[in-house]
Amino acid sequence: MSIISTINWKRLASVFVPGVLIAAISIYVLGFRAPPSPDLRVLPGKALAAYDDFYPIRADDTGALYLDRELFVKAVNYLSQHPSPRAVADLIYLGNSNNVTLLLDGPTKAKYLMLTQQPDYVALSEVDREKDRIFQSYADIVNGIGQTFAGTPVEIVLHDTRNPLRSIVAVQNPISGRRLGDTNTNFGIQLIKNYSYGEGQGQGRGASFVSYDLTLKDGRAVKSTTIPIFHDVYGLIGFICINIDISKMDKKHPEYIEHFVDTFKATIANDAINEMIQNSKRKN
Repeated sequence: MSIISTINWKRLASVFVPGVLIAAISIYVLGFRAPPSPDLRVLPGKALAAYDDFYPIRADDTGALYLDRELFVKAVNYLSQHPSPRAVADLIYLGNSNNVTLLLDGPTKAKYLMLTQQPDYVALSEVDREKDRIFQSYADIVNGIGQTFAGTPVEIVLHDTRNPLRSIVAVQNPISGRRLGDTNTNFGIQLIKNYSYGEGQGQGRGASFVSYDLTLKDGRAVKSTTIPIFHDVYGLIGFICINIDISKMDKKHPEYIEHFVDTFKATIANDAINEMIQNSKRKN
């Protein structure tokens, strides 16, 4: 095979392989939804992120996210007078996950604690304590698929959208340097709001954003897909994001493409699997 043919094949693989990967993961994950909680109904009202006037997660001039105390207080005051079970549940989840009571004055703290005594939230408090269990199935999916493509520039991230300040629940092949417990991004907040306006109004409940282009802070081009995760009680609770570094997938970097394909094809010996394969070939 000539060098030109090899480069063309590698170039084709650089486009085809990521596309197949995104399609496969999207189909796999979209077929899985957080299990319904027994004896609990869908929370009425809007998500907290749908309240632009007092959604308390903001970005500073550098794009870093922070909890805006004044907006959080505004949210507590508004929801104390205009209860919305969905928004109250989101507010308490966000506050408890970030020790917000340390930031509140006495009267506001009292109102905040009163919100936790509302019947709708009391019924949900046990579910909130099971956050890790709710996300575990998704973390297993992200870790399993991510490890399958270890060594490739294919980043797979699981986000907890209800707590953008400690957003990352699982991550594999972090091309952007992100780690467990890191925040979401300002762009991620815009996605959360998009889905919160009537659960992705205009996109459809559960609709994904597939194969859009992003640019990392260092200028690298990335091909991305965002898959929302919905819970039967809470609505939107998370994202699975797939980010592929495509900045060197061109004819100028044949060695990069060759490394990508070689790593993509790599397998790991597994004695247990080999034994099962051999057993499957035996006649009864």
